[in-house]
Amino acid sequence: MLQVNMLVKYLNLMAAASSTLALAAPRVIPRQGEPAPSVTHTSTASSDVSAAAATALTESTTSHVKGKAFDRIMMVYLETTAYQNAIADANCQALFNRGILHTNTFGVGSPSQPNYIAPGSGDTFGLNSDSFILVNKNVSTIVDLLEDKGISWSDYNEGLPYTGFEGFAYSNDQGEGNYERKHNLLARFESIRLNPHRISRVKNLTLFYRDLQQKVLPQWIFVTPNLYNDGHDTNISVSCNWTRSFVEPLLKNPYFNKNTLVYITWQANGQYPQERNHVAGILLGSAIPKKLIGTKDGAYYNHYSDLATVEANWNLHHLGRWDVGANVWSAVGSCTGDKIRPWNDRIAHGSFESYYWNQSYGGVFSSAVNTTHTYVAPNVNLVHNGRTILPAIKSLWKDNCKNNGGYGYRQNTGYCLPSYYKDIIELPDDFHPPRGFEVPIPLDPAPPVKTPITEYPYNNPPSS
Repeated sequence: MLQVNMLVKYLNLMAAASSTLALAAPRVIPRQGEPAPSVTHTSTASSDVSAAAATALTESTTSHVKGKAFDRIMMVYLETTAYQNAIADANCQALFNRGILHTNTFGVGSPSQPNYIAPGSGDTFGLNSDSFILVNKNVSTIVDLLEDKGISWSDYNEGLPYTGFEGFAYSNDQGEGNYERKHNLLARFESIRLNPHRISRVKNLTLFYRDLQQKVLPQWIFVTPNLYNDGHDTNISVSCNWTRSFVEPLLKNPYFNKNTLVYITWQANGQYPQERNHVAGILLGSAIPKKLIGTKDGAYYNHYSDLATVEANWNLHHLGRWDVGANVWSAVGSCTGDKIRPWNDRIAHGSFESYYWNQSYGGVFSSAVNTTHTYVAPNVNLVHNGRTILPAIKSLWKDNCKNNGGYGYRQNTGYCLPSYYKDIIELPDDFHPPRGFEVPIPLDPAPPVKTPITEYPYNNPPSS
């Protein structure tokens, strides 16, 4: 009955939104587009993989920058599991009983890839496919913020054949690997892949154990299991079992778990389109105060809260995007002075329950024809709890209205790229998009383009 009621509610919202869009057609800003850059190291042939692996640059860096709530954070992203299914699994229950369960966390789009671009850069840029996207080099990421304060980082991907591999997917001749680029947090960003020292830290999960043994783990860690272990090609039982077996030994390791915070979440709930994109979040590690172990946190969080929490902990600058207004996890906010803000229906122009976050609004990577196909400029003037935009980002975008941030749109004509970011927690969705970024409802996930693109070919999409 609950499932039926949710579907009826969704269809009613869809009808209302479609009526609104019929009255006010989206403002379309055409893009001039960019030629796709050359992408190397995509071959999956055994001989090519072996040759590239033999010469691939792999770096391990460590640092000791004191944080306000934790000194190291490891984030683990799992796949497409609804909240109620995640908390029902015995292995995941064993984990959240040792820490804090986030009961009101939401993904930000569909299918998988929007939920991986978001915690890296602060927006989805309209992405509604698992395509081979290349995000413009002028889009800054969490890496820019970390490096600004000398904080070490690495992005570990299970099944990645070698450091620097840029292919769409990989499994070896024995079927081992089960790696897909869409789940790699940082490989899609030009500011990462074109920098040899940065891409050298996007590496296979086996190197996590080497770094652990040699005690050169970074302070910021992102872990992506392969398609089998993250539950994408299997189920919640497999992913929770893998996660427990991976995390619990680390919690017993005094080097790893010295004032460390571990965050486990699911990128989306996999129940599109009937249900809201409600997922679970689990906090573990010695950085959690003992009084909070075994508790639940019902504040509204999303994948931008990952960014906001890291920024708050090390007093980093911000990206000027949706990271600014996102709630900081309360266990960390109690140490940084960041207060949980409740949902405001007036600001949102709708109740919390009317937001779904299960498909993306428009943008440069949207498959919708009648929407705005551009990047969006960061808001360089936002300040939250004393945190300002990274000076390098402000400098990069200071001439946005003159040359559009370097993207090549109508240069020197005075046209500014749009910007919709505010210091609010009320995150837009497809029913409540930023003005000009409306999309049809429903907008099914688009067929993936498996070759490099700098914008989705919305006028000539690939066949399914």
